[in-house]
Amino acid sequence: MTAKIRNMRPYTGKLNYAYVVAFAGNLLALTGDTTLTWSSPVLPKLYSNDTDINPLGTPITKDEESWIGSLQYIGAMVGILPFTFLADRIGRKPVLLMLALPHVAAYLMFAFANNIYWYYLGRFLGGVSLSSVYIILPMYVAEISEDSYRGMLLVSYSTFASFGDLFPYILGPYLSIRWFNLITGIFPILFLLSFASLAPESPYYYVGRDDHRAEVTLNKLRRGRLNYDAKNEIDEIKNEKMKNKTGDVWSTLKKKYVVKGFIVAFGLSCFQQLSGLGAILAYTETIFRAAGTNVPSEVSSIIVGVVLFLASFGGPFLVDRKGRRFLLIVSATGLIISESILGLYFYLQTETDVSVDSFSWLPIVCLVVFTITFNIGFGPLPFTITSEVLPSNVKFLLATVTGFSGWLVSFVVTKFFNDLNDYLGNGGTFWLFAGFCGIALVFIIFVVPETKGKSFQEIQIILNR
Repeated sequence: MTAKIRNMRPYTGKLNYAYVVAFAGNLLALTGDTTLTWSSPVLPKLYSNDTDINPLGTPITKDEESWIGSLQYIGAMVGILPFTFLADRIGRKPVLLMLALPHVAAYLMFAFANNIYWYYLGRFLGGVSLSSVYIILPMYVAEISEDSYRGMLLVSYSTFASFGDLFPYILGPYLSIRWFNLITGIFPILFLLSFASLAPESPYYYVGRDDHRAEVTLNKLRRGRLNYDAKNEIDEIKNEKMKNKTGDVWSTLKKKYVVKGFIVAFGLSCFQQLSGLGAILAYTETIFRAAGTNVPSEVSSIIVGVVLFLASFGGPFLVDRKGRRFLLIVSATGLIISESILGLYFYLQTETDVSVDSFSWLPIVCLVVFTITFNIGFGPLPFTITSEVLPSNVKFLLATVTGFSGWLVSFVVTKFFNDLNDYLGNGGTFWLFAGFCGIALVFIIFVVPETKGKSFQEIQIILNR
């Protein structure tokens, strides 16, 4: 009840400072997602025999392509462990600032490398940062937000990330590899400057360590609120922490609401990647070339990227109106339909005598539908829900496990995407992804709870039933 009353108090006309902080933090989300689509415009250049285009001097092999497309996920699995541990020890803010540095190093490597192994190292370093950002940034945003707008701020992550996906599609095909990477490297530097100067440490981190600093931080974050008393919110945070501190970590892990929350987070993390997202983002131009569309592959990729970015604006406005479960169900349905039809297109193209020339536009439409429906549900909501369903004292531990599992699945999907195409055919590969989305739909309907507008304490009560 206290949380509900707290959220009903009106704001003055001043800008909510938590929005400013989330904006600065989301620049790191933008930086991270450029890593996912970076390979789409770069790989075709690395196949060139022209040394003015290909800095490596000789074309890469299919095996080298698969490693460039997937090595970031190895980095993601390695980086997720130390950084999420540090976030609970030294604070969220310093760790988020540290996570920008591997991106800066990676883009400098890409800009000046003339050896394939520098590309491997750069991709690995980008992944080291990417995985931890997906866990620590949403949790930081959840901890600085109030229940009434927490969902909107968490899903705004997706808008910035989607622009990060779009940026390589727009710039990559038309610039040299050096200039493309030097320009892309500006984003992590902008994040470092803005977040270091604007963002406070999470009040959740301070409570129990330094309540005075927690009070100062909350007053800064809620400075537009009328009749606000930070001590009340500190008491709520303490109650939530104390509830989850009863006994040691292992006894906490045995509690029903913790087990159910972990199952929800783990399932959503894995199904997100089993949708085929990683492969589609990494090989967008390659997919369109295989489809034989009349539209140039780089233009088709830009269309998909623009739609992905525009669709991301819907999530923040819908998530606290329609709810998480509704958007996930719509998202899963859209993914099933789009990938099933795309699989049928490739089957007709490669396995039958049916001419697909009259509907060569269909792959573009399918991937447009895929990106729209992915971006309103499967894209942002697994991270949003993970930050909501896990209790604070084991949140980073369990989020690390779910994140590691998700990145492992993404590595397998991306590394062996070409092998799947060889074994199942392009059509069979997309039908496989659609099948996983069908299983995910059943999981969402029967397992995932609705967390819209609920406090962390209320969510735990729901999971404990």
